[in-house]
Amino acid sequence: MSSIVLNIGEPMPIPEKLGLPEFKRRLVAGSFPEFSGLAAALKGLQFVQADPIRSPARAQDLMLRQRVAGYQVGELEWRFPDLEAEEGFLFAYGFMRPEIWRDLRWRPRATALTKLEREVLAVVGELGEVHPRGLVEKFGRRTVKNYWGGKSQATKRILEDLHHHGFLRVSRREKGVRVYQVPDDADEEETDPVRRYARLALTTARVFGPTSKRFLISELAGLRHLIPKRGEREKAVDDLVASGQLAELAVEGITYLWIPDQWQQGEVTERARLLAPFDPLVRNRQRFEQVWGWPYRFEAYLPAARRERGYYAMPVLWRDEVIGWANAKVEGKRLTVEMGYVDKRPRAKAFRLAIEAEVEAMTTFLGLESGAWELKG
Repeated sequence: MSSIVLNIGEPMPIPEKLGLPEFKRRLVAGSFPEFSGLAAALKGLQFVQADPIRSPARAQDLMLRQRVAGYQVGELEWRFPDLEAEEGFLFAYGFMRPEIWRDLRWRPRATALTKLEREVLAVVGELGEVHPRGLVEKFGRRTVKNYWGGKSQATKRILEDLHHHGFLRVSRREKGVRVYQVPDDADEEETDPVRRYARLALTTARVFGPTSKRFLISELAGLRHLIPKRGEREKAVDDLVASGQLAELAVEGITYLWIPDQWQQGEVTERARLLAPFDPLVRNRQRFEQVWGWPYRFEAYLPAARRERGYYAMPVLWRDEVIGWANAKVEGKRLTVEMGYVDKRPRAKAFRLAIEAEVEAMTTFLGLESGAWELKG
């Protein structure tokens, strides 16, 4: 599987145990590799989680802006057809390297394809590319219940299912909507399920950094078709440790697994960052609470009355501390960022300058004029 060496210093010996302050420093220092462009970033990161909510931008854009020089909102979508990239579901839905998608393909189905599914697949093959609305004329507007309890066009749901099971791929997007095509099956598929699972587990470990075995296996619950028994999935991860592809590290009673070549000498930068709720640094909530001592929760799907921090509260990282959260929204042609803090607002002038620089960077990333922002709190 492709990887890159991050130029952040000489490799360090991998310890078997670390105190929390040093673990936190290494975790933050290694979480934000800097890439000169999107193609290099996708090659290095291997997988970027996607989410449709825009507040003020989609999660994939918010994550990439922290790691790709000069990244602009929507860049992944409009450049996608020219990248070596696929869309699919690993531990979540996202954008990934083609070799990862090949390991994910051909998820088993409970039943054979229906007559309508076969017809939809044939139409996609004939047309070359299909937008969901392009099937309305031929198949009508019949609706079915979608995954969230609402209604979706039946053929749109079929396209999604055919994609999930490997019969289709996403070729591009139009205003966020997936356009599908039949994939080229010239490449040979890996048939050994254990080898496929092991590679996907390594990819997931590379995305998140240090994770517990329990977290790693639970995140890959969607791959049970490769190794149905949990004990055998655990053995596959144990074998990665035994072979040295994963290393163990004890941090205050929790054993983490880590890819050794990611342990590099690095320094925590003197900057503030507004992070997406799904950023790899914060998505592992158990690790987050151990490292930073407070429970962060994603509240977008909670009723408004039950939200404590906001609809799309983004964790705020200052140096190596997650000190609070921010809610950002675009009103007219201006960005407003409202801050909240776990404890007190840092009094240091350095923090004020750093958070203002981050809000300015967010503003230009969104395509707004420099200085068109307001910071509250």
